[in-house]
Amino acid sequence: MQNSRVDNRLMRALRQGAEALPDDLGRLHEYLMLIGGLLGEKANDHEETWALALAAAAEIETLQRLEGAVTEKAIAVPARDLGEVLIKFAIWNALVAGGDAEEGNCDRDRLIRSIRNDIERLARVGAGGRRGDPAI
Repeated sequence: MQNSRVDNRLMRALRQGAEALPDDLGRLHEYLMLIGGLLGEKANDHEETWALALAAAAEIETLQRLEGAVTEKAIAVPARDLGEVLIKFAIWNALVAGGDAEEGNCDRDRLIRSIRNDIERLARVGAGGRRGDPAI
């Protein structure tokens, strides 16, 4: 793992748990995106020796623990406005992005997308948008 790409709070979360992470949903979303990118890089690596493969597996396990800590913190942080609720939806989306493509069509996922669209529409109306603006 390249420490230059991971800030100190994220690394402290490995030792201290989710409470070491900031109460900033936007930052937590950034962390999940970073972790997802690093996991994607690791998934594409082909290690030449068993020792390197074991080291890569340890790095993947560390990234998955970090992902879990960030997720727990995001769950614990209450959204203060509709914008932060949308960030929580973005976090949810980042977590399920690696799932089965067919899952995206199930009723549960369609309902979640509908709720997200409703919140986006309400946020626009609350920010001076017009009623009836099409959902994003």
